[in-house]
Parts: sequence; structure tokens; C-alpha cells
Amino acid sequence: MTKTSQNINEICSRYANALILSSSDKSDLKKLNDNFRHFNKILENSSDLLNYINNPLINSKKKSLSLKRICEKLEYLKIFQGFLTVLTKHGKISLQKKIFDEFQKIIDLKDGLTEVHITTASPLKKKTEDKIKEKLSKTLNLKIKLKKKINKEIIGGIIIKINSIMIDNSIKSKLTSFKI
Repeated sequence: MTKTSQNINEICSRYANALILSSSDKSDLKKLNDNFRHFNKILENSSDLLNYINNPLINSKKKSLSLKRICEKLEYLKIFQGFLTVLTKHGKISLQKKIFDEFQKIIDLKDGLTEVHITTASPLKKKTEDKIKEKLSKTLNLKIKLKKKINKEIIGGIIIKINSIMIDNSIKSKLTSFKI
């Protein structure tokens, strides 16, 4: 990991923690999470707004004012509106997606959830997904949050990653390790 990416991760972690600390209780934290999730969805669906907030030629006051108006119309919590203003003022609004990801990780950690990444060649059926989640939860004695990824290059099978442990049961890895 480069020094720059380490610095960005540290910055995102600090902003995420600050937002969590600014909430007074669990219901506030849930509302903040909902506001943040909704804001990200808006940015995903509006390339114009995303380009606007990421444009370094537009000054932070103008961006803050625009975001404030948007947040008021969407009836976001004042804490979240202030958070976006601070991000904009410090030139970190372009990191909002990474900050949200870090925010989610911290909340999950507080709730005792362990993030498990599963990679498959095609989408799993809900029933299969539930079985995997249940089996892992029982075996590891953890509350599990599945993060699914589709990667056609693995051909078939599954790759499971839990923290630093990876179980690669993909056809691609089996073919790669197969020697004539």
C-alpha cells in the first residue's frame, strides 16, 4: 500500500469516526446512516452533481451552499448537513464514498458483525446465500455480513475471504494448480 493510499484511508477513518461520535444515540446513528446511504445513491444517479462536487475549480463556499440547499430539501439531519459542509470546506467531499464505506465498517464492528467477502462466477440464489451465511456463522461463531462479488474469471466455485483468511475453492485456482 502506498503512503498516499494509507493517508487517504486514515483521513476517511477519522471523518467516519467523527460522524459516529457526533451522533447522540443509536436512532441518530441509524438516521445518519440512512442520510449517508441516500446521499450516495443520489450521487450515483446524478453524474452532474457528482462532477460538480468533485470539480476542483468550483470553490468550497459555492459547493457548501449548494449541498446545504439539497440537504434541506431532502430533510437530512443537521448533523449530516454540517458533516457535508466540513468535508466540502476541507476539500474532502470527493472522498465521501470511501468515508461512507469506513463509516459502515465501524458501525458493523460496533454491532459485532464480521464482513465476509464471497466471490462467485454467477449470482447466488437467495437460498444458497442464506445457507452459506448460516454455516459460516455457526462454524465461526460470528455474526456475518456478506459482501458479494461476481467475477466470471473464476469460472465456477467460490472464494471466501474472512479478514485475512482466504478460502479459494474456484475452478480457476484448481486448474492453475493442476500439473500434468
